[in-house]
Amino acid sequence: MKVIIDGYNLIFSVPTLENILDRGNMAQARESLLLLLARHKATSNQDITVVFDGRARESDPLAARFASGEFEGIRVIFSKSITADEEIKDIINASPNPRELCIVTSDKGILSSARAAGCHTTHPETFYKKITKPFKKEKIAPAKEPMSKYKGLTTEEVEYWLEYFKGLRGKKEP
Repeated sequence: MKVIIDGYNLIFSVPTLENILDRGNMAQARESLLLLLARHKATSNQDITVVFDGRARESDPLAARFASGEFEGIRVIFSKSITADEEIKDIINASPNPRELCIVTSDKGILSSARAAGCHTTHPETFYKKITKPFKKEKIAPAKEPMSKYKGLTTEEVEYWLEYFKGLRGKKEP
């Protein structure tokens, strides 16, 4: 079963993710959602696509990864000039077998189109509970720090620190 997720609809339906938005950080809410989905994919091996309205902004810490259309095995689509709703409906209509799709949304228009095509549908809160259930003991917290922190230093940063420490070599501490 292929899972198609209305990204912002899921974020706004789940209090844990929506609380991140209360701090005014949409990029962090997206990152938290995608990290959670990546964890779920690792254990379920489901084919997951997330559709967000608009475009990935260059200022978004994950923009470079979104440009490839994938994040940790999750297909990420920004709807650009159409709405995410229209993009999801296009995915449903283009599917050779819509019965193999599970649409995660609470949007009535998408639900109507999905059900008419024979897709499975799941409410965002139900989906969230399902995918976080195996991890409840681990207490999944929303990402508070950018993923770049865990990626290591950039080439420029390495060169800077090498030059910095070269200057300290041979100097004795007072």
